Amino acid sequence: METLTSTGIIDRRNTMYPSILEYVTDNTIETHPYSTSYGFVLTGTAVYNGVTVSSQKWFSIANETPTQVTVSGKTVIITRLGFIGQNTMGGPLEKTGRLTYIDGCSDSLLVYPPRLGDASLNALYFPESIDQTFHIHPSIRMGIIAKGSGICDLKGRAIPLTEGTAFCLDSMELHRFKTVDSKMVVIAYHPDGDWGPTDHNHIMINRTYME
Repeated sequence: METLTSTGIIDRRNTMYPSILEYVTDNTIETHPYSTSYGFVLTGTAVYNGVTVSSQKWFSIANETPTQVTVSGKTVIITRLGFIGQNTMGGPLEKTGRLTYIDGCSDSLLVYPPRLGDASLNALYFPESIDQTFHIHPSIRMGIIAKGSGICDLKGRAIPLTEGTAFCLDSMELHRFKTVDSKMVVIAYHPDGDWGPTDHNHIMINRTYME
């Protein structure tokens, strides 16, 4: 697990799903061409293309050409290279997730995959006194602690997680998250997935009946 608590980059362009995490503090950056950038504003604002996204809100930018993002405060931008997604924004975060997750946690889908297998951005909610089961993921996970604090247990190495900590879990890295006397909200980027709409299975076509 690699972490950042201030300005810097976590580069995973050498993975099956090339991705870069950029921790931006009071600066203007350019997004990467032919990519999708997923941002979460921890504090302050992020401004791009005349749009202002405020604290504790999120966005995604589909980049065919570089886009300037001006950050006042702290924003984490995670880019999936070689994938053109959709332009979205939302927030603020809800108090709990809409879906159940392992060991008493919950999650909400913030930026959905446009098609089956595409990247997504999620919010994971950890109540107090959570001791997750050890598990792995087949691809990298990147994200930031949006609220609260906890621990990432790597079975022999415990990494403290406080509000504003950005991270990357490598594929197949055994881990679990733990909380004690604090809740924790994690913004989690998945570069791939096995869920999403297809041409033969989506809301519009599933509610269309031919005579």
